[in-house]
Amino acid sequence: MLDENSDNSQYRWDPFQKEWIIYAPKRNLRPFQGKKYEKEPKKSWTCPFCPDAPEGSGKWIVKQLPNRFASLDENKNFSIEEITGSFKKTAPNYGKCEVILYSQDHNASFGTLDHQNIVALIKLWQDRFEAIKKMKDMKYVFIMENRGKEIGNSMTHPHGQIFSFPFIPPKIEKEYLAFEQYKEEKNSCILCDILKEELKNYDNSRIVCENEDFLAIIPYYAHWAFEIHIISRRHFSSIIELEDKEIDSLAQIMKEVVCKYDLLHGDGEIMPYVMAMHNTPVNTNINSKDSFHFHIEYYTPFRGKNKLKFLAGVEIGTGTWICDALPEFNAKLMRNLSS
Repeated sequence: MLDENSDNSQYRWDPFQKEWIIYAPKRNLRPFQGKKYEKEPKKSWTCPFCPDAPEGSGKWIVKQLPNRFASLDENKNFSIEEITGSFKKTAPNYGKCEVILYSQDHNASFGTLDHQNIVALIKLWQDRFEAIKKMKDMKYVFIMENRGKEIGNSMTHPHGQIFSFPFIPPKIEKEYLAFEQYKEEKNSCILCDILKEELKNYDNSRIVCENEDFLAIIPYYAHWAFEIHIISRRHFSSIIELEDKEIDSLAQIMKEVVCKYDLLHGDGEIMPYVMAMHNTPVNTNINSKDSFHFHIEYYTPFRGKNKLKFLAGVEIGTGTWICDALPEFNAKLMRNLSS
């Protein structure tokens, strides 16, 4: 019997899509910037991540915090319960949720951070990936940023998150299987070959910007009109394998991509986006380290001035995507943007 006053957070298995759904009712209690909740005592600060608040206190450039309104709980165990005679399958919501603060400056954004600040952020991501990887029941460490109210970001202070799962999420599993299948068929890496093709085709290129170690492209198969992928030129599988010069290069190209997004949006506003870092799975029997290729994906709902892309009947009902523009044209537009 479910009790409304209890923590009912859990995973439930979708028997049709063959994937886990996270149920996290207490997420409805999380604060939104500027709004106050009766359950919280009166505070002298308005943003919990600023230096005058407990979570933001101290001397720091970047900072890791536990998520107070986490969807997942590292103190539980991932044990699947199958109900005899029923289709139902459930499990405790084991996992880990962290918040990563990018700056003490409430009014900063990723695009305004200086180079050394972003380098420090990448090194913190590496430290957290390495630490969470040691939790043997974790199978995937997902580093991400939700930016902008259009994405549903409830706090404007610059920050990102890390979600860690006891299973490989569906999108990552599909991606891994694609890497494996291509390697088996072609004896090569599909992302390495995509980069070679992009570099050969510069006149009609989908490259947005590049440096010595990374390319940023709107991929041939982009789902969103201004979706950008940052792909490492060298083949490696996770953020902890970055060399020192690649950390510098990654910091530079991530900032360049975000600044181009902000210029495209215009009017001095920040571009809403999701940043999704794709690292290899961890603590699994699959040999993903050799086949997986590190990359970062950005998705923005922006499709033109005062136009947002909404997922509607076709996308939600069938999983078939409709994209509003060809990547070649939007990549050229992004390439020509400079501050």
